[in-house]
This record gives sequence, C-alpha cells and structure tokens, in this order.
Amino acid sequence: MRKYADNLRSVHLFSNLGDNELDAISWILSMNTYHRGQLIFQEGEEGNALFIVLNGKVKVCLYDEEGREYVLDVIGKDGFFGELALIDELPRSANILAIETCDLLIIRRNDFMKLLMDNPSISINILKVLAGRLRVADERIKWLAFLNVEGRVLKYLLDIGEKVGVRMKDHIIIEKGPTQIEIANACGCSRETVSRMMTSLVKKGVLSVRRKQYTLYPETRTF
Repeated sequence: MRKYADNLRSVHLFSNLGDNELDAISWILSMNTYHRGQLIFQEGEEGNALFIVLNGKVKVCLYDEEGREYVLDVIGKDGFFGELALIDELPRSANILAIETCDLLIIRRNDFMKLLMDNPSISINILKVLAGRLRVADERIKWLAFLNVEGRVLKYLLDIGEKVGVRMKDHIIIEKGPTQIEIANACGCSRETVSRMMTSLVKKGVLSVRRKQYTLYPETRTF
C-alpha cells in the first residue's frame, strides 16, 4: 500500500511526520470499501483497527434504550476514527456507519503498536493529536451544557462549516449539509425544534438555507 503514502500527508493524525515515517505507515495499510448505510463497527465490539477516510463520509452515533439515534460526529475525507480502542484495548465506545459509499484505509492493532514502539516520533505526534481531540470533546460538553437550543444548532453548523465548509469573506457555505434529523440528533432535541430554531436564525440573518446548502454569517451570531 505504498501508493497511499501521499494521502497520509493530509491526515491530521500524521500531518507533521516526515517522508520516512509516512512510508513506514503506508506499508501496514489495507483498504476496504463500505457502502451507504453499512455498519463499519458497533458500540461494545472489540477494537482492533484504526480507520482513515480516503473518500466518502461516515457518522459516529449512539442509540438510547428506545432506539433513538444521537449523532456525535460526521467524518469525511482525511478524517480518522477507531484510534482509542487500539491504545486502551477497551470495546468500541460508539457505532460507525457509512453515510455514503466510502473507501477506508485500515491499520490493524498489532501492526499499529509495533509501529509506535519502533517510531517514537510517531507516538509523540499521535499523543498531541489525541490531546487536541480531548479538548474538542470538552468544548462540545461545554456548549451542550450551557447553550440554549438555538445556540447549539448554530454552534453545530459552525463546527461543520469549519471542517468542510467553504469560507468566503463574511460567510461560510456548507454544501450537502446535515439533515434536520441529523442536527436534532447531534444537539439533543427534536426535528421540529430544529426547524423552529433554523427559522429563527434565518430571521436574524445568521443563516440562510437552500435545500441542503447552508450559508452561515458568523459575525452576526448571537452567542
């Protein structure tokens, strides 16, 4: 899988590594294709691989006792997931499903641990990235706890805009944005509530919506 070495340069987990380190990682990669709606792994399952999104999108989600889905994140091209279970050897903490057909690069646990032991610089870089993810998780807990529903909806869209949106002079455009149900799942509210909050944001000039395209105006946000 040496041909995927260049793809690793765009992956945040490995972006600060040198050519030799990227080459070492590329040799332990495999690739698999998952189709829309396919379960990649589920909560409680043994974790034995790290996944990198070569193309397509997946969602990270949980289900409550009544079967309601809560979307924790959407991961697109060059994103990664599954790293925690490789390190702590505990079961998977969430479900991962393909939102659309996607190709995933896969690193197996045994190969991954040997790579870390043989390359201290890779280990240090991964620790830094994981620390950054922990800070993001803390921020998410904070806005879920302290923002009202309208603020949570806007913050969720702004976070998506920062990751996959196109930034213009005074606004951010999200093409093929999340559905109202996906927004509701991520923000802990109903779809009807999301609809009302989005209508309010449109009236305030913070957001405009055209089908699944969202345009955000960050300078006019209200939180």
